[in-house]
Amino acid sequence: MATPDEATENASAASVLGTEIALTAALRALIKAHPHPTLLADEFVQQRQFSQAQLEASSLPEKALQGFELTWALILHQDPAQELRLVSEL
Repeated sequence: MATPDEATENASAASVLGTEIALTAALRALIKAHPHPTLLADEFVQQRQFSQAQLEASSLPEKALQGFELTWALILHQDPAQELRLVSEL
C-alpha cells in the first residue's frame, strides 16, 4: 500500500499527464485545421529548436528533456520511439 506522500505524488503525476494529453490533443486539432500547414511546420521547427536549446542549456534534470521530446511526439502524433520529424502536411 502506498504511503500518503506516494499517493499524493502519483496523483500529481497522473494529473500532469492528463493535462498534457488534453493540451496535446487540442494542439493537434489546431494544427490539422490550420490554413497554411507549411508555414506552421516551419514555425514549429524554429520554436522547437529554440526551446530545446534553452532546455539543454539549463540546469534541469535529463527527465525534463525527455518530457520535452515526448510532448513534441504527442503533439505531432508520432511514435516517441522514432526520431522526431516535422512534416509540412500535418
